[in-house]
Amino acid sequence: MGGVQWEREPVRLTRAGHGPEVHDHVAAVCADTVSGVELVSGRLVLRPASESDLDFYVEMRNRPEILSRADHEPKPRSQVERQLHRWIDRWQEHGFGTWTVFHRESDERRGRVELDPMGAGWGGISPGEIEVGLIVHPTHWNRGIATEAAGLVAVDCFTRVGLDRLVALTTSDNKASLRTLEKLGMRHRGETQYASDPTTYDVFELARPAPRP
Repeated sequence: MGGVQWEREPVRLTRAGHGPEVHDHVAAVCADTVSGVELVSGRLVLRPASESDLDFYVEMRNRPEILSRADHEPKPRSQVERQLHRWIDRWQEHGFGTWTVFHRESDERRGRVELDPMGAGWGGISPGEIEVGLIVHPTHWNRGIATEAAGLVAVDCFTRVGLDRLVALTTSDNKASLRTLEKLGMRHRGETQYASDPTTYDVFELARPAPRP
């Protein structure tokens, strides 16, 4: 989409001693192939979100396990579709955005990784910073998919896209998200609140490692 193509050899992130430390898992992911606009690991393939993903996104978003979260209400198909179109437009405009996660062998969808500008209204966070968000279909929880998929996206962001860092927000009671961010090597940066939301969020960041001398 958007004429984006990958022309580099597979890349590796530097780790301790050469900029912020990146967790071993992310470094291992770097050895996997990045081809075209697909990110490929041993068991996953990530592709830019497309209209063919709509049914999966609607079903996943309205699963009882997702709706059990205090801040999640059922979302109608029309609303999910509008959101999907925004993700598709972002790919066309910026050359990066939301990825749909597929199982490499079966080609079945497993979840998504979102990349969105933070926008205005977050305390201590620039509107232009890019937030990474993860959602895995509940039938595939606790299999390391979120960590593996986010690691692929981080590599792409720091190489092809050229971003300097990614941020992630979660709450202190979301233990699964906290474990994933820790495995990715993201560092706790502080707390933030949105202007119209009393909820306090923990802010994590992952910076692009400095190149080896």
